[in-house]
Amino acid sequence: MTGCPRDPARAQTANVEVVVSSFPTVIRRDLSLEQLARLPGVESVGPGRRLQGLTMVHHRLGYRTGVAVSGHLFGGEPCAWIDHLTVDMTPDKIEIDVPSDYPETSCEYEEILAHERLHEEAHRGTLADSAADMRRALAQADFLPARGAPLTVADRADAEKRIEALVDRAARPVYADFERTLAMRQAVIDLPANYRWTTKRCSNWK
Repeated sequence: MTGCPRDPARAQTANVEVVVSSFPTVIRRDLSLEQLARLPGVESVGPGRRLQGLTMVHHRLGYRTGVAVSGHLFGGEPCAWIDHLTVDMTPDKIEIDVPSDYPETSCEYEEILAHERLHEEAHRGTLADSAADMRRALAQADFLPARGAPLTVADRADAEKRIEALVDRAARPVYADFERTLAMRQAVIDLPANYRWTTKRCSNWK
């Protein structure tokens, strides 16, 4: 069986982009301290030995892959490659919870919000760094099929399934590194010493 033709000059996947579009930060005031403490997976403890605020991010990783499929010039199985690829790392939103127990004019409200804003900044900064890492990883992933290095497939459905798996193989490790790096940066913000410093700035913690 004749394989798909290869052209080393066109072996790199073209039209690849990584996007992080604008996404909102929503400040919520509808939960009390008690309700915040009952949220699943909540562990961090702040002033007063109680969770005083929370930043939640709804992560998303999506692919928009344009797959080109062409019959072989000399017969045989079709050839497929990535015509264009967009990896979208844009989260749905960032939610900052400041307990309803504290008025917006209070010292405690301001300190909680300032602390949670640090988590927001860490997320946005880490995401920007990771987007750059993703671009490099995709550029270096020589197993992604290009016009000059196509993939032999059975049909279009086979091409789309296999190419999606290859894109995932290139993107997932970078995204996993992003999540690990983000967790480490967030943990530094939540060090006990930082909470002790925050506690001293206000006097009406509940």
